[in-house]
Amino acid sequence: MTAPSFERFLLLSVDLTAFEATDLLGTGMAHKYLAKVRAACGDEAVTALLDAHRAARADAAGPAGNRARTPLDRDLFDRALRHRIFCDDRLGPVARNVIKLWYAGMWYALPPEWTDRYGTCTAAGTSTVTAAAYQEGLLWRAIGANPPGAKAPGYGSWAKPPRIAERYLKGASR
Repeated sequence: MTAPSFERFLLLSVDLTAFEATDLLGTGMAHKYLAKVRAACGDEAVTALLDAHRAARADAAGPAGNRARTPLDRDLFDRALRHRIFCDDRLGPVARNVIKLWYAGMWYALPPEWTDRYGTCTAAGTSTVTAAAYQEGLLWRAIGANPPGAKAPGYGSWAKPPRIAERYLKGASR
């Protein structure tokens, strides 16, 4: 079995987090996160997750079978992700952990039911990937804030309301 592809992991991460590849690469954590997922779940589980993701994209690619990043039918893709990944007893917990890894910078232990059924790897417990993972978590970008204790916004910034990018408002008013 070949090792899971970094490019495929990055595309999966783009679809799971709703952040662009440049944003994810800009954290400097992408390679480390793939290594962590592989160490925690094993190459077989990660490859199965990436294969299911590829199949979900194919399901939503439309009649021409276009596998490029766009255009995907977003409703079909959402249903395909739910059906092929999130409803799967093996892949769902891993995919949810990948989301948490990107947003919180922490790998959370998989449920005991998962480890009982599929086994455990040496790095399966709750842990931080690196000290920088907390600072680079997507959570801070998503809420338009700086991580407490890191990346200080500057003197007096507390006097201004937080900036929320239009792309996160999705039609809501400020």
